[in-house]
Amino acid sequence: MGFQIPEYLKRYIEQTKYRKPFENFVNNSTYYSQLNWQWINYMNNVVRPCIAYSTGSTDNSYNTSLSMSTGMAICKAFSRLIIGDRVLFAGNDESCKFLSDIWAPSMNFNKFLHRTTSFMAMGGTAVIKSNRDAQGRNYLTAFRIDRTLISVNDNGDITNAVFFVGLLTSLKNDSNQSTYWLVEERKYNDDGEKVIIYKVFVRAGIASSPTLPSPFQMGVNFDNLPKSVQRELKSKGITELNTEIPLPTRDGLGVWTAERTATNSCVPDAPLGDPLLYGCLDLLWSIDVVFSGSIVDVLNGEGKILVPKQFLQDTLNRIQQQYPTAQFNVTTAELKGYGDESFVYIMPSGVDRDKMTPVPVQFEIRADQYGKMMEIYERAACVRAGFSPTSIFPYLTPDNSAKTATEVTAEENLTRASVRDVHAIFVPVINRALREILYQEGFNTDVQIQLSDYIGNKLQHDSNVRDNVAAGLTPREVGVKQINNLNESETAEYMEKISKDLEMQDYAPPFPPESDFEGGDLTNENIEQTAQYPGADIRGGAGENPSSR
Repeated sequence: MGFQIPEYLKRYIEQTKYRKPFENFVNNSTYYSQLNWQWINYMNNVVRPCIAYSTGSTDNSYNTSLSMSTGMAICKAFSRLIIGDRVLFAGNDESCKFLSDIWAPSMNFNKFLHRTTSFMAMGGTAVIKSNRDAQGRNYLTAFRIDRTLISVNDNGDITNAVFFVGLLTSLKNDSNQSTYWLVEERKYNDDGEKVIIYKVFVRAGIASSPTLPSPFQMGVNFDNLPKSVQRELKSKGITELNTEIPLPTRDGLGVWTAERTATNSCVPDAPLGDPLLYGCLDLLWSIDVVFSGSIVDVLNGEGKILVPKQFLQDTLNRIQQQYPTAQFNVTTAELKGYGDESFVYIMPSGVDRDKMTPVPVQFEIRADQYGKMMEIYERAACVRAGFSPTSIFPYLTPDNSAKTATEVTAEENLTRASVRDVHAIFVPVINRALREILYQEGFNTDVQIQLSDYIGNKLQHDSNVRDNVAAGLTPREVGVKQINNLNESETAEYMEKISKDLEMQDYAPPFPPESDFEGGDLTNENIEQTAQYPGADIRGGAGENPSSR
């Protein structure tokens, strides 16, 4: 799906690596070579290009042209929309308090959610696993589908999982320091027991393109590893390698898959979801083509006078007739900056080169046309992904005609429906993972996560809630909860504080502070002035003018 760009532009781009998408820093081909042969076609033709476009990187022939990284922007916006403004927990009070006040902040739970939803968008499926470090703390990690090898039964439960974890031990250049791969395998052994096996391999390949190891080989012994690597493994709670270790999980192997969709469009029985960009690849390619074309216009717009080769002989003959005593040389020396040999520049000999320099001509740069084309493709890509264009790209300008309320509502409902669909699949998986964490920590497991619903226009939403409360259609407690995005206990605290504030407003002190009077002298003039404020009538009538009595 690469874009064929002109040769001179290709050479211009290849002069520096920063003018094209970065290559993936791990050679993915080794991963795909370890897949079951029945999955290679699907993973190569569906998952692999979607991951390349969603990460803004090059992967062989995928996403190799000048890129707008539109796929990356869509996936990042997807993650923000799915998680929402705030994450809440509902259920057992003690467990919820532990999760929200202690565990989630210390284990960076929000980061885990963003990684999970991002990996769901990239490859259609994210693999989640529970872990325990050397300090006995339980936490969750998410993996992209092309960093795992999983086996799933008919119920969707994982029966075997292999994870490739990079050990980046040090940034310091040390001749004795190597980079290692940690391979973790969870499975049921021959006796049906849950076990976990850790293996460590020296990272193969070259520095710019390391390769993944084979999980079926025997890894390095723990005692043969450098001390720094041993310390890093111990910090993860790993002290044994190449041996089966009992896995004390309650919910299967402590590994779950989070799919973006309930079904797979290519393989109906596959336990994998569709990548977010599946169905948008043609539009993303079109956006990159338009962007590349605009860059071609910019470079051509530098301005030059060129003589095409096909007219060279006729041009030389006419010039020779006009100047019979002059000699002419055909050269491309003046055009090295462009590197396009399909054009030449005719330089007369014996003539001052400065006087014969081509007069630059500025070609038209069709910025408006390119911008409109890119907006068309961006809108279509967002809608195909299931979101309103402005919820992904706020800079998209509306057309000349004003949109009706029905059209605006339809766009917002599209995004809201997509978010709810993902929540319906995603939330139960996270709940299973949280219950496993609570079980390991010794807490009641009756807890559910609550993700915020999509609210397109926050100001309009809050205004509607207030109108419903004022009209008596919605209880005040529900309005406070919705506007402030609170859980049940926080809403109760807010209502109690609001009630106290209202009581304080209804109560008015009989006299204003003495400091309001000069020298504390309560003169008739001061009393009359003070009585003008609501609730400050010293004769008992709140807000009543004493002169009216």
